[in-house]
Amino acid sequence: MATRESTTAPTTGLGRDGVELQLCDVWRRLLGRTDVGIHDDFFSLGGHSLLAIKLTVEVRRLFQVDLTAADLLSAATVAELAEIVRRGTADHQGQLVRIQAGSGGSPVYALPPVSGTVLLYPPIARAMGTDQPFWGVQSVGLLPGEEPLTSIEEISETFIEQLRTVHPEGAEWNLIGYSMGGLLAYETARRLKERGERVGLVGLLDTRVTVEPSADPDFALRALLWRGLRLDVDIDWLRGLDPRTRAAELVRRSVAAGTMPADFDADRLRRMIDMYGFNLDALAAYRIKPYDGTVTVFRVTDRSMEDGTLPDDLGWGDLAAHAAVVDVPGDHFTMVEPGQVEVLGRRLRERLGPAPVPTA
Repeated sequence: MATRESTTAPTTGLGRDGVELQLCDVWRRLLGRTDVGIHDDFFSLGGHSLLAIKLTVEVRRLFQVDLTAADLLSAATVAELAEIVRRGTADHQGQLVRIQAGSGGSPVYALPPVSGTVLLYPPIARAMGTDQPFWGVQSVGLLPGEEPLTSIEEISETFIEQLRTVHPEGAEWNLIGYSMGGLLAYETARRLKERGERVGLVGLLDTRVTVEPSADPDFALRALLWRGLRLDVDIDWLRGLDPRTRAAELVRRSVAAGTMPADFDADRLRRMIDMYGFNLDALAAYRIKPYDGTVTVFRVTDRSMEDGTLPDDLGWGDLAAHAAVVDVPGDHFTMVEPGQVEVLGRRLRERLGPAPVPTA
């Protein structure tokens, strides 16, 4: 099984036209490397979500082509990105993002956490092996003109419609999700199973059965500040600003802190903030139903952030016909970060194939 190597050697291939030459130059500056080839994978060479955002800014500045960071997950080489630039527009496939083409086998579909984005999934895909087909699905409402969906059931149905456009005929469905994404994976698997579809892996990445409505009305904003932008800001002061001013102020502070590029679109950040709120409301209203199949809970070994009352399977054994538990290193946040994600990817790959038969 192929695994992701953080020290991947770049492939050969210089820019073949002005577009590729300029893109290679941008990559060299952002990645701090001199040996970038047109078929190198941005994320395998050390790219991450912040650098992806900076790359979209550079593409807009140089070529007046507006990309989202998600576009870069499906066009992750200079050669692929240059094709989009030459056309002058990105081809959006709704909420679908091809993170890894792979070389055969049933795809893995990763559903979004509360942020609505899929930017945490490329390291997981690569840790599963570069031969594994891997798609992400981002929330409706992140792109301009989109109206967010308001229930887990509606979100799941929309994702099924999107995924059917790329799902190989007769292949089993492998669904995973981090945190809230696990609940989406569960609901999607449940609906597919009811319709007679073959469901394989249902991977719940440290996902709890229920999400209690937070007593903190600013939970969504705090989550974005601490986990996304890594800012320490007075929430009371921030709450007093109107949404447009708040977004502009957060962009200004994030630029100063180095967690966001200088010309990041404040309107895009406002949509990100709103997405946290919409998804949390959908979670609070969700009424989970039983699933006649197997789920696999990827459970962190560092549980210092928990209160000690959670069962080992996080309660999934009461809902699914069978709940398997697989230990992975790290806590809820670090399990998807370098040093831990490599183990998570390997253990996800080991669970692919027919769902295990429950033992008596």
